[in-house]
Amino acid sequence: MAFRADTIDRVLSCLRDSRAQKSPPLESRSSRQPVFSIAMMLGLLALAYALIAGLRTIADMDLGWQLATGRWIVQHHSIPSTDVLSYTARGQEWIYPVLAQVLLYCAYAVGGYSLLSWLGAAACVGTVALLLRRGDAVTALLGVIAVPLIAARTAPRAEMFTEVLFAAFLSVLWHYHRSGRGALWLLPILMCFWANLHLGFIAGLGICAAYVALELGDAAVASLRPAAFQRLRNAAPWLLATAMATLLNPWGARIYVAVARQGDVLGTHSKWIREWSGLRIATGKLAEMLAWREPSSALWWLILAAIVAALFAAYMRRIVPAVLLVASVYIVIHALRMRAPFATVVVVVGGSILADAIGLGWARRFRAFQGIRRTQARAATALFFAAVVLFVAARVSDLVTNRYYLKTPQLFNAFGPGVSSWYPTEAAAFLLREQLPGNIFNDYTAGGFVAWALWPSYPDYIDGRAIPFGNALFLHSIELLAQPLDSPAWQLEAESRNLNTILFSTDHDLTGSLGELGTFCASRQWRPVYLDTHAAIFVRAKPETAAWLSRLQIDCNKIRFDHPPEIGGNRGRAEAFRYYVNAGYILLDLGRPAEALDSLDRAGSIFSDSAFLHLARGFALQNLGRWAEADRELYTSSELGSDDAALALAARYQQLGRYADAARILNHAAERSDRPHWLYLRLGYAQLALDQPQEALISFDRADKESPFVGDAAVLGEAFRAQVAEGRHRALHFWSGRPTPHQ
Repeated sequence: MAFRADTIDRVLSCLRDSRAQKSPPLESRSSRQPVFSIAMMLGLLALAYALIAGLRTIADMDLGWQLATGRWIVQHHSIPSTDVLSYTARGQEWIYPVLAQVLLYCAYAVGGYSLLSWLGAAACVGTVALLLRRGDAVTALLGVIAVPLIAARTAPRAEMFTEVLFAAFLSVLWHYHRSGRGALWLLPILMCFWANLHLGFIAGLGICAAYVALELGDAAVASLRPAAFQRLRNAAPWLLATAMATLLNPWGARIYVAVARQGDVLGTHSKWIREWSGLRIATGKLAEMLAWREPSSALWWLILAAIVAALFAAYMRRIVPAVLLVASVYIVIHALRMRAPFATVVVVVGGSILADAIGLGWARRFRAFQGIRRTQARAATALFFAAVVLFVAARVSDLVTNRYYLKTPQLFNAFGPGVSSWYPTEAAAFLLREQLPGNIFNDYTAGGFVAWALWPSYPDYIDGRAIPFGNALFLHSIELLAQPLDSPAWQLEAESRNLNTILFSTDHDLTGSLGELGTFCASRQWRPVYLDTHAAIFVRAKPETAAWLSRLQIDCNKIRFDHPPEIGGNRGRAEAFRYYVNAGYILLDLGRPAEALDSLDRAGSIFSDSAFLHLARGFALQNLGRWAEADRELYTSSELGSDDAALALAARYQQLGRYADAARILNHAAERSDRPHWLYLRLGYAQLALDQPQEALISFDRADKESPFVGDAAVLGEAFRAQVAEGRHRALHFWSGRPTPHQ
């Protein structure tokens, strides 16, 4: 027992706060040396991991319109205050910080997409370095865990500057709060840049407010009051200057109008745009915590660390840090886009609290066990560090081999510098070369690239800017793509906006499942002129476009996909995989299942751990009448996280009368899904078939609660709401005909 206690004592001492602030040192200089060693090694490991995680191909949907704006500013030597990129919102007021866009464009002009990739990697490494600037071993360990969350938000785009500056602000103010020393003069300078880089500058003011709360919290304790007030007096001029620095931008105080308008659209965006959606807390989702190899587990681990640190802070009567940690958890649960700021708070604040708790609490309890050899403690420390190295090595291997990028839905990146293949580059070149008639309609996801690649010849229909387009056009574009091209809605849109060309993405990661391509190709009023694995182009059939159609019209059913990109190495394999999977989906939608299955088999020979791959194989096998094989593929896809696979397999089971199996599949999928509204709806109907009306009512209520068809988006959910209402009616009618459990 003595051996074990002393070993724990020495391991904990290696993880304690090396500064041992606000208390006398517990150990001699020689015994503290391992703290610096393991902290330094973990820090270097975190930085190396951040470099690998941050170095990836350019694939961001918003980067295009940011590059296009930067180009416009450089070319016109002025800053636009209204929209200049689209024809649907032209002239509408648009206030957005421009410095980031100019910097991104200049970086592209100098080094192309490769330099932008390296810029994103530098932002990731820089953010992690700021978190570990004055940290200890506990902070460094949390920094290692936080790398995937920071990498996810430091892709080359304006937001990456917010992540770096948020870390800088928190690091400076937290260190000043704990030590009374710090370069506070940097804050107004950084804020001047921040307000011209990204609307996230408002978070910097939030950090300043949190710092004031920290000092007021200390001032509530009589013994700490004089020092707290002294720090506040010294900091006050710099904090005031920081707030005033936000006004040093081309629009002055109206920059806050842009912040407010951005907030107005978040209600809709949180339901329809993945990065603004919340973290769903469900039993099935908690299983992600145990998936150590998957970077998604990092969020759960840091939430746990934040809660533990908050409890320790409350125990040590440090109420404001505890509130700050709890508030960061609340924010990230409601908006996954806040993952990097959340990770920053947990690493800097939570790491410091945990280090204090370990160093000043637990280590003292084991001081009675002395005299045992130090070699055991050193061996345990070495074993711990080796485990962290192996953990990082596995994560890095998945990044370098592109396993992570191929397995994760809606990640179009690959490891290394350059540009992702999902951008419809060839389609844009075709459109420009053939000088197709405008105006063009483009889908939301391709809008940023359209603004970058086709402006000024073709202003875009919509792109990723919430302002100036607003919710109405965003939802209208979704509604249009869900209807046949010959529908009255398309006819009205074409007439009112003089649409003559349509460009939309055919990438399976963007469509999510089988789309409307087959129906679109059969349109009489719009004819296909271009189709590849990333985009399709249609031209409106009318006398003015007859010359284009006679020369360019294609037959979708004769298109072949036999030419994957010729790129070597792991990236080439990743791009070939995506090419064949996209081709499989397109061929399925065109009613060519045998060819689709052949393409999907080629993709499977490259990488098989993809939910999209198995979903498409399941549909192809169903179309070929190979039902048993199809069921296995759909089950595999469902286990890998595909909601569409669960819905398809449940429908198959219900056709066979296997309602219990259908309910089991749907319930399991709903517990793990980020957007389970359709799963709960179908589960309710399966439970009705099992004579379980009470359970069905619960499922219908859950479907309604999880529905994204609220507010402005209600128009998109008429069919969904009708099915929920019908299911509730049937459940209540079924239930009313039976005695209640109390009768």
